Amino acid sequence: MQRLLPKILSLSRRCSVMKVSKPLTANEGQKCLNLTASDIISASMTQTQAAAMPGPLTRADAIPLLDPAAAEVSTTTFEVSPLGMEPQVTVEKAPLPFEEIPGPAVLKIWEKYWKYVPLLGTQLFSSLLINRFTQGRLSWNRNVTPLKYLFNEYGCIVRINGPLSGEIVMIHRPEHIAEVLKQEGAVPARSGIDILQHYRLNHRKCRLAGPYSLQGSEWLEVREKVEREFRQIATGFLDKIDMVSDELISRIYEIRNRQDEVPANFHEDMIRWAMECFCTLTFNKHLGFLEPAGYNPTSEPARIISALMTAHKYMSRCETGFQVWRFFLTPFARKLFEACDILDGVIGKYVRQTQSNLRSRSSLMEKGGRAEDSSPVLEKLLLNEGVHPDDICTLLMDMIILGVQATANCEAFLLYHLARNPRTQRKLYDEIVSVSASKGTPFTENTLKNMRYLQACIQESLRLRPAFPYFTRLLPKTISLHGYTIPKGTFIIMANQITSQREENYEDPDKFRPERWLTSSSKENTDFSSLPFGYGARSCLGKNMAEANMMLLTAKLVRQYRIEYDYADIKSNFMMVNVPNKPLRFRFVDRS
Repeated sequence: MQRLLPKILSLSRRCSVMKVSKPLTANEGQKCLNLTASDIISASMTQTQAAAMPGPLTRADAIPLLDPAAAEVSTTTFEVSPLGMEPQVTVEKAPLPFEEIPGPAVLKIWEKYWKYVPLLGTQLFSSLLINRFTQGRLSWNRNVTPLKYLFNEYGCIVRINGPLSGEIVMIHRPEHIAEVLKQEGAVPARSGIDILQHYRLNHRKCRLAGPYSLQGSEWLEVREKVEREFRQIATGFLDKIDMVSDELISRIYEIRNRQDEVPANFHEDMIRWAMECFCTLTFNKHLGFLEPAGYNPTSEPARIISALMTAHKYMSRCETGFQVWRFFLTPFARKLFEACDILDGVIGKYVRQTQSNLRSRSSLMEKGGRAEDSSPVLEKLLLNEGVHPDDICTLLMDMIILGVQATANCEAFLLYHLARNPRTQRKLYDEIVSVSASKGTPFTENTLKNMRYLQACIQESLRLRPAFPYFTRLLPKTISLHGYTIPKGTFIIMANQITSQREENYEDPDKFRPERWLTSSSKENTDFSSLPFGYGARSCLGKNMAEANMMLLTAKLVRQYRIEYDYADIKSNFMMVNVPNKPLRFRFVDRS
């Protein structure tokens, strides 16, 4: 410090003789009075540097490297005792209150008037609110762009307060999703499908709203009883699923034109394929959805497909808009209920038939009450004494309306990505012929498990277009998230599709690159950046069933055809699940 005193005194003398071009204001004077020793040392060093370089240096003005004066300056040292250094103390900031989370301010104005209008669906919000959020620049019920807009506008955590059902927070970062899911506990709660609950409890007068809408311990009890049946695909049914895939291949031969292109309504054929697979695995029934007779409008398969597509369409419209149907039967709700009545009648018929078959096989019941592994899923469920037949009917209804549609759409997006990436398709073809070269050779369970590149293609397609673009949870306790306090009971919307398409989570996120899933050490393969089937106890029960169907059909199609697509890019519409927004006009060219 003795060496610093002359410099500090010199600085003080310079300050005393400096000219002031204008009088100091009160604030500036206060700043001068608040100078500390560290400020004086910093100013001294700055002033010394400024005096050493009054202007641009020329070659003549430059100080030689071996100049004595320079050496004298360079040898000046500061002796600082280690005992005088104070350790840095990190002070943790308290989480900000929940009210500080950013979000659309227009809802704060609407909150006071919301009691005069019907409740809004828990799945998301209506077209009117979305239009207000985005100043009319975006439309609702088309894709997840409104959610992306809100994140870009307000940040990675957005609060929708006031008029919606309770408090809602939307997130998309993997670490935030992980924090929410790790706190969900053994009995996580999520949003149900309000219109289906209303249909069962008020229209059909069922005892329960259905397993999909159950919460807490009730859901956990049902899941434990049916999980085994849905997670284990019986190897005895692979040959039947193989036959269904062959029927779709035959259908493609019949409907493609001279340019090997299928018609614009090929999406219906994909739904028929998924429905036939579901009925085969669940009822052990071949209903003929892809047979010529099944396209007759008066046939049972045609009536089921029409009811399925109608139910899916109007369920989306009823669920994502103002729920006026709570007060009176709207035209949309009436069409939905009529379609659900048809599906419920078909399911009930096959449940009764299966019950009759089980009564005639009393020996099976005496062996422990379980069917053999080759039994269809419905028999296994009925033999489970803890599952009520009414719950089985509602569970199958949910799986038909949502699961069958999701499987068909995911397969459609996979074929589209393969058609748009011929090199990837060629690599997949090479893998397929390496394990099963002959077109007539059936695929076995072991064969499918060994197709790692096929699995990677499916995983990459689900990353780009998951069946459900977001999923929900109800917080069981208060947590801290991104520096904010999120109270217990807050409704969390996790935008899974946006998460899996962010550049910070995946390199070239918009590109179809199955290779990213082949290396387990890849940084892109994070646990919570891509969750196409949900997570934990609330994950999709039909995951294994859907993946097996997709793998088998894709392997057979790629082995048989070269798949091409020559039109505009196919994106997704949001109708409770992701649906292709353009016709699936694929070209299926025979391989030589």
